[in-house]
Amino acid sequence: MNASVSILCLICAAVWFSNAAALAFQATNTQPPNTQPPITQPPNTQQSAITVVTIDPNQLVLKAIHQAVHGPPFLCKVHQSSQAYDQVVVVSGDYKASGGGSGQFRYTSRMSSGETTIDTIQVSDGRLMYTQVGAKDAPRCVNIDQVRESLGSNSIDQFRDSPEVSIYLAIGGHAELLRNLYHRYRWYKAVEGRIDGVDVWQLVGTLRTEPPRISGNALVDKQALTPPAANPNLPAEVRLTLGRSIATAYFPFRVEYFSRSKTSEDTQTVHKLVSKLVHSEPSSTTISEKDFAYKVPDSADKIDYETNQYMPETPLARKLPFPQ
Repeated sequence: MNASVSILCLICAAVWFSNAAALAFQATNTQPPNTQPPITQPPNTQQSAITVVTIDPNQLVLKAIHQAVHGPPFLCKVHQSSQAYDQVVVVSGDYKASGGGSGQFRYTSRMSSGETTIDTIQVSDGRLMYTQVGAKDAPRCVNIDQVRESLGSNSIDQFRDSPEVSIYLAIGGHAELLRNLYHRYRWYKAVEGRIDGVDVWQLVGTLRTEPPRISGNALVDKQALTPPAANPNLPAEVRLTLGRSIATAYFPFRVEYFSRSKTSEDTQTVHKLVSKLVHSEPSSTTISEKDFAYKVPDSADKIDYETNQYMPETPLARKLPFPQ
């Protein structure tokens, strides 16, 4: 695989999405200047009033996971741009999900760096999720039915509004992107405002040093909680912009990842944007079962099964409702 593509995979591990709308937001900084990435606004853009909110931003991310799993059907455009070692990798694609807890979604994209392009598809019919990266790699498969069975159908129905249920059902797509962000970063600030007429929250997070109070215990969750020292390639800071209106409730409009380093004088922390993911043109959609069909290529000589990565060790240990 091309070195640029490998860099992208390191920077954006477990992240499948991006967008093309250039949203910007300026917030009052309640932390010291060297503790978080700057939040800026492009020239000639009128700034709406913003408010620093007291709600725990970790709860907002949990609600975004819940909305991605159980919310209404939608589609959107996706775009991602990442840079490292003077190389740029761009990913563009389309995403469609049926929501309602069905687990059905389809994501197709093209990743390019220089003259290298790789097509990716991740699709789930609610029972099996397949991921195919390029034409040469073996397809990967997750048996979602087995994960659901390990939770127990009665428990899923009874504790539908429990954050833990949403976490364990966040397999692939938007939902897993948010699941990964929740476990990997400690969300310590939230502001609310408007961007291009859309009500939003903007959250700021830094790499966690300990698990959140509510968390999943599957292997994918433990991998997201890997200490920063064990993986120096992980971006140290992140900004997440979520929809705040009824029409775009908790929709992840943009995710921005930053590396962090000291200046030569070692007096100020410098944040560098290494990857930006934005989701554009979200809209409701009519869902057809054939949208989520997938046929394993005839050229594939094997399938890599990854179900064990999503199986909870102690499922639904805590059945906590969302705070009101």
